[in-house]
Amino acid sequence: MKGKIIAVIIAIALIVFVAKSAKVIDKGTEGQYTGVVAFDAGASSQSDWDKISSQITGSAQEISALNLNELGAGKAVKFRGVVNEFSSKANGKKKSITVTPENYSGNAQFIVQLGSIYTGTSIRDVQTVKGFGDFTNQTEWSQYAKALNSQLDKEVVAPLNIDENIKGKNITITGTATSSGNQVTITPVAIVIE
Repeated sequence: MKGKIIAVIIAIALIVFVAKSAKVIDKGTEGQYTGVVAFDAGASSQSDWDKISSQITGSAQEISALNLNELGAGKAVKFRGVVNEFSSKANGKKKSITVTPENYSGNAQFIVQLGSIYTGTSIRDVQTVKGFGDFTNQTEWSQYAKALNSQLDKEVVAPLNIDENIKGKNITITGTATSSGNQVTITPVAIVIE
């Protein structure tokens, strides 16, 4: 009996000791104690956007000088052309234009994505500001690509309020290009409408 009482007292003392030494922390402050900070794709893309758009703009090649079958994961491109068609799908969330670049005589169709939904990861794949090794895993790398597309929409496309009135206008595009068959998809980092 005496042994059981001592065991209960020791157990209570241990519980009190653990309870007093434990620290309750606010949600979201774990990184201050563990050193592990949650990845914020939006903040990362926002802080990198100016460097990335400058890099793509600075390395862009005239699209008419490229072999469009060798665009791979993407290349930085630029061109001036005439807008042929405006398209709006997914309740206006997936807009695009088709453009005929100057000095291009092939049969490829050039589609410029205008968001707010963008397909592909060509901006992330063309830039060299950050690489896969700068991220913890594939999930973060994928989130970064989506955040860059959101950043381009916020910085470049959305302020222009492009609609069907753009048809027939001259436009200068700088961005990244990928190809599939005879379709070239452009994700812009700079747009000038004349």
